[in-house]
Amino acid sequence: MTEELRMWSVGDGRKAVRLSPLKQIPTELEFEELLVANPEMLESGLRLIGRQTPTQTGWLDLLAVDTNGRLVVFELKRGTFAREAVTQVLDYASSLDGMSTAELAKHVARQSGQGGIEQIDDFEQWYADNFGGIDLSELLPPRMVLVGLGVDATAERMARFISAGPVDISIATFHGFQHDEERLLARQLEVEPDDGKTDGRHRAPTVAERHRSLQKHLADNGYDAVFGRVHADLHQPLSEQGVWEQPGSTGIGFQLTEPDDPKVWKTYFGVQAGYLGAGVYSVSILPQAIHWGGDEAFGMLRESVDVRDWPHGGYALSFRSSEQWGQLRPRVLGFVEAVMASRSGRQGTNG
Repeated sequence: MTEELRMWSVGDGRKAVRLSPLKQIPTELEFEELLVANPEMLESGLRLIGRQTPTQTGWLDLLAVDTNGRLVVFELKRGTFAREAVTQVLDYASSLDGMSTAELAKHVARQSGQGGIEQIDDFEQWYADNFGGIDLSELLPPRMVLVGLGVDATAERMARFISAGPVDISIATFHGFQHDEERLLARQLEVEPDDGKTDGRHRAPTVAERHRSLQKHLADNGYDAVFGRVHADLHQPLSEQGVWEQPGSTGIGFQLTEPDDPKVWKTYFGVQAGYLGAGVYSVSILPQAIHWGGDEAFGMLRESVDVRDWPHGGYALSFRSSEQWGQLRPRVLGFVEAVMASRSGRQGTNG
């Protein structure tokens, strides 16, 4: 670890003026607000979802989801942090890791919308919209990052020892300098997890990779013919208003833009093969589809088709053959058409 980082300002006359090191940000609140307003200073592509989020033993500073869909716990210190910060961030992360994904989703949603953090009414839907194709369980275990203007030797040694094992902990040191009335910050990662340990584990697969993986799953298990028919049947009415497909390991989710906000995509339906068991196909009906379809249309569907709770919210119906799908198809597509008609009416009103 570098004992001291020095910085100079070099003007037109080539005279170098050494800048004064900044030992700490005036207040921890100011440091926190700076990072909330500029999360890219912490990590590229980071999505902040919580600030001063309560856990069983205290309030964690910042909570985020990284580009791979994994939860990240940040513990901030306006100056140098000591070994107590290591145990503190471990305590907070273990508290979150002890929750089920459903409990965690509700907890995040309840605590969102404060201190410059976006309001998330339905975290499971938010996660599906932003990380479609990645299962919600990929949130855990959380990554941990200690952030400060320095680190003592004991804290660094502890973090290095922990990061050599299965626990993902990092130290991000900001070096601060004073230049006239301006404060300058430079970030340096002091401790990072072992590359060999994390290689490939937390990198989210691309859409093309997920498509290839799904096609292999369908072909290897003899699912492709029936899956292809169901997929085509569901896609056709949805495509009238534009549909985005999110492939997963056993199926595809169909996303549509919202009539009130064309920049927002939400998952309405899905088709899966083998997710509920070997040889079982399923069609999932997510809450957003039920919202637009209305109670009457969904009630008619439930009266004629056996639907059950879907683990990711909403409901699902299952079948084992193309013949069984042929019997279910008119009722399911009738509900899909009701959803699309309702959305079309809203779009017409907005237009």
